Amino acid sequence: MDPLTTFGRDRQLAILRKTFADTARGVGGCVVLTGSAGIGKSHLLRAAVEEARRAGLAVATRAAFELDRAAPFITLASALQQIVPATSAFEWIAEAGENQFQTLDRLSGALEDFVAGQPLVVAIDDAQWTDEFSALAVRELVTALASSPVRWLFARRPLQEGTPGQQLVERLIRDGSQELVLGRLDEEAVAELCSTAVEARVDNTVLALAAGCDGNPLQLEQLMRALLRTRQLLVRDGVATVVGDQLPSSFITIVDQTMSGLPAQTRRMLGAGSVLGSRFAVDTLARLLNTRPAELLPSIQEATAAKVLVDEGDDLAFAHDLVRQAIYGTLGGAAKALYHREAAAVGREEDRSPVEVAEHLLRSGRSTSEAVTMLHDAALEVAPAAPSTAADLMVRALDVLGDDDPGRPELVADTVRLLALAGRLERAQRLGEAALRAGLVPATEAALLLGLAEAFKHAGRNRAAVAYASDGLSYPDVPEAVRARLWAVRAHAVFYTGDLSGTDRSGSSAYASGMAAEEYGAAVFGLAARSLAAQAEGRLDDALAHASEATEIADGVRGEAAHWHPRIWLGDALAALDRFDEASATFRRGREESERLGTAWSTPLWHYYHAALLTAEGRLDEAVAETDAGVEIAENLTAYALAVPLLAGLARLAVLRDETAQARGYIDRMRRWMADGITTAPEDATWAEGMVQEASAGPGAALQTLVTIYDAMPDRSLLIIQDPGAAATLVRIALQAGDPERAEIVVTAARSLAGRNPAVRGLTAAAAHAEGIFGRDLGLLREAADGYRDTRRALAHAAALEDAADATADPAEARELAEDALTIATECGAERARRRLEQRLGTQPPQQQHPAAASVLARLSPAEQRVAVLVATGRSNREIAGDLFLSRHTVDSHLRKVFTKLGINSRTTLARLVGEGGTNSASA
Repeated sequence: MDPLTTFGRDRQLAILRKTFADTARGVGGCVVLTGSAGIGKSHLLRAAVEEARRAGLAVATRAAFELDRAAPFITLASALQQIVPATSAFEWIAEAGENQFQTLDRLSGALEDFVAGQPLVVAIDDAQWTDEFSALAVRELVTALASSPVRWLFARRPLQEGTPGQQLVERLIRDGSQELVLGRLDEEAVAELCSTAVEARVDNTVLALAAGCDGNPLQLEQLMRALLRTRQLLVRDGVATVVGDQLPSSFITIVDQTMSGLPAQTRRMLGAGSVLGSRFAVDTLARLLNTRPAELLPSIQEATAAKVLVDEGDDLAFAHDLVRQAIYGTLGGAAKALYHREAAAVGREEDRSPVEVAEHLLRSGRSTSEAVTMLHDAALEVAPAAPSTAADLMVRALDVLGDDDPGRPELVADTVRLLALAGRLERAQRLGEAALRAGLVPATEAALLLGLAEAFKHAGRNRAAVAYASDGLSYPDVPEAVRARLWAVRAHAVFYTGDLSGTDRSGSSAYASGMAAEEYGAAVFGLAARSLAAQAEGRLDDALAHASEATEIADGVRGEAAHWHPRIWLGDALAALDRFDEASATFRRGREESERLGTAWSTPLWHYYHAALLTAEGRLDEAVAETDAGVEIAENLTAYALAVPLLAGLARLAVLRDETAQARGYIDRMRRWMADGITTAPEDATWAEGMVQEASAGPGAALQTLVTIYDAMPDRSLLIIQDPGAAATLVRIALQAGDPERAEIVVTAARSLAGRNPAVRGLTAAAAHAEGIFGRDLGLLREAADGYRDTRRALAHAAALEDAADATADPAEARELAEDALTIATECGAERARRRLEQRLGTQPPQQQHPAAASVLARLSPAEQRVAVLVATGRSNREIAGDLFLSRHTVDSHLRKVFTKLGINSRTTLARLVGEGGTNSASA
């Protein structure tokens, strides 16, 4: 039977042919083949790969294996290193270092460069076993290369357990990747498959027996071969009929009958091979059987002729893992133990994965302590790149370790830390709490509590983080370095509970303990928390001083301290002081350092703070792209606590751009994450919800949402510091909702902030603006407009001009002020303000051209135009990022929006449209 013949899959194959044709024309995308074991996914994948080759596409293929999970990056790296036709473009992967960020960035660039010359299909079979780092890479690359001719093709069998590969394909499907579900074969396809397998037409007796296979291609093929081998199929005049009285009743019986027709030596070889896994080397099998490879050749030929094994070059593989499992199930307990013990010894000789060797040891029933040690060491080795996999290994080790084993407490502490690092908080919490109840030595308990505190802080569960850190600090004999880290995580978690003085005290203790113990990372993080608290309390010079000292320490000692990236908070402190250029330069340098160090956790924060700076300057399109990229990265990293404030930022930007429906969608997404216990600053979530309420339901609803922000003033005036224009908005909402008392609270808070920071023009403008609205004071509103203009706060400037137009009694002056506000709002892309001002002035918006006549570039924002033009010149996303001083993710975000606006899906089409002068329709 032709190994590439498919039965009953014409529709799916036609869809795949079309996707490959699209890829050849420059369109990327992703397809997932889903089906149960033996349903024909692998077969269809192989046929599809051959179709892609015939279409002239390069192909990178690999089948993932369960043990891939213990070898970070092996799934994707191996596929790319075996591209056909051969290329040297990915040889560097073999020497890639541990810096994941750099590896991903370089890989994205290498793929872009490669597909500029030849479209590519990346096909992964058994994708549910994809290793964790490969899964992370694919999540990023599918999005980053959506505009390039890369077609991702995954075949997977759904599993109950949430492996990284399983989570990957589920995420891809949720994000819009096409899923082709393979069901059982229909009667016509079953008859065709059976006829092809026996090389004759089949009668009703064959079809009746075949019906018991429920349309499963693997079982049908194995059944036909078993019938032929056991002579229970009679072919006469070209028609096959079932004869005999020992017909197989199940798949295991089918395999058993196939095995019974093979020589004893071949059956012994297959039994040993089943212990090694779905795929194995002939040399390994020979060592296991204590024989020479050449002596196995007759048995190998028998097994491959019977289609039990498949020759895959240097390796042998079972026709399907179900076949292997059936053969393995026929081995007796003693035989399994013996084979696994010998396989462990062979694995050591061949320097196989410690996880593979450990599994053989565990299944042999001996050397449990040695296996646990190997699993522990392997977990610690893979943890930086694959924390979830590392946690699984640790859990496996704990499962076989006795409750009274003296090594269990240390193992529990490491397991809790890794589970928490992987985001599996409930499992970590259960295991950690059980260990604490059982009793540990104080130093171990404190280390375990530190792991829980750090994990819950990372996950945005700040109140739990405070509780764990406080418990850890209650022990008197905690090592000073651990104490410093406990204070540091407590300081940041306490900030999000609203206790600013507690934040400052904890941050001060983290600094003192960290410097004393030379735990400089904790000292840096503690100073960062003090900077946050000082800013929230309006002590802006102190905020800058703390962030500056943290940066000096990190720059001086480097090491772990540099990985905390204090320039995040230094840039924020500079922006609060209206020092925008310095803040922008600080963010740029910090982002470059983050990329160099490979600290992916910080990437969403750079996008968040840079977007805030762009918003203040009125560069809304660029701010949206930055924030959108930040959300994408945060969700890829499963850093949902960072996704929440970014989603809040997108909601605020959508309100400014008069996209209220989109704003509500962002709020809904934000709330879903917060429902899981994530807490964030009210200046992010509550303020965003208030803005959306004001735009959709009016000031009364907004006031109810924002009441906690009003009532926290003047003790906490962080919203005004981060966005001076917000003071006037709060006053306006309160007055319109009939609550002058709360409006006056804001005026008092703004005036107090300005008094304590007289050199900060943005805050003096905020105070003048708030008081000017409250008292309808034209002079103060003019002063506010001037202050905002001088500090380049474009949106606040436009708002102050509009409020001044409301306050003046001179119609001519009112019109002039409103026109100035309209000009600024239009330039910023603040559509809500623009439409309101146009209505006020009685002017008509520019007539929109029919899409077919409109200039392609004219439909794009200035930032999108810059990206589109560079794409048209042949620049890659990575090169464009360098040209425009943006992150690659921001360029990806801009390009997705360009494609959506123009209704296209490839760089080739975009280049053509721009090359034709940008005056043709996207559909041309």
